[in-house]
Amino acid sequence: SAAATSSSTKSSNGHRANTSEDTAKLVNMLENMGMTSALSAKESGSVYHKQLSRQLVDFLRKNDKLSKAGGMMTLTDVYCLFNRARATNLISPEDLLKSLEWMEKLKLGMSKRVFEESGVVVIQDDSFDDELMARKLADLASESLHGEKILGNQMNDVQSGSLGPGDRIMPAKGVFVGGITALDVSKALKFSALLANEQLLSAERMGWLCRDSTIEGIRFFPNCFSSGDFSIFARFSSTAVR
Repeated sequence: SAAATSSSTKSSNGHRANTSEDTAKLVNMLENMGMTSALSAKESGSVYHKQLSRQLVDFLRKNDKLSKAGGMMTLTDVYCLFNRARATNLISPEDLLKSLEWMEKLKLGMSKRVFEESGVVVIQDDSFDDELMARKLADLASESLHGEKILGNQMNDVQSGSLGPGDRIMPAKGVFVGGITALDVSKALKFSALLANEQLLSAERMGWLCRDSTIEGIRFFPNCFSSGDFSIFARFSSTAVR
């Protein structure tokens, strides 16, 4: 009947209006997360990975995700964060790797980096400066030698975990231990222990740090061999409790 047809038409129009409104909300949500749209390989055809590389860069720049992670993120972290934000049309690991190639070609300000010894692959901001990071780690290592920070009546701080990354003590013997570990750097600079370890090794190769390998693990200290000035350790020795 005419009435049924009219009712069906209104219902169909109402459904399309609701769908359009829901789509608009979804697009707005994606844009707020740093993605222009949840593109798919089928929709984008041959330019899929080129568009995906731009989308990844927008996503990592939104809310300074990459900067807050220390200027680089492992591919595993990027893959999980990006797919969780997309919710649908998830990308594959192969798509991620191919999109990294386009980042450098398009000069988007980010690129892939492979650490030599470990083979760890990261997405790195092109403005990242290895020399600056090595210098920062050397400063952290130097600060760790200031034993007076944790001597005296600060055992409560040790137990509560409120001491900084350079403040370390061996409660069993009461002996102050200087130097920094990957975990210390991770806490101080707010990035993963895996990347912290890579940065420490890089700083060591560049001559800014030296390592002390013991049964308790590896600690890194300022490299004084190049300058021959070991005065910083004199203060460290005088503050150690025996």
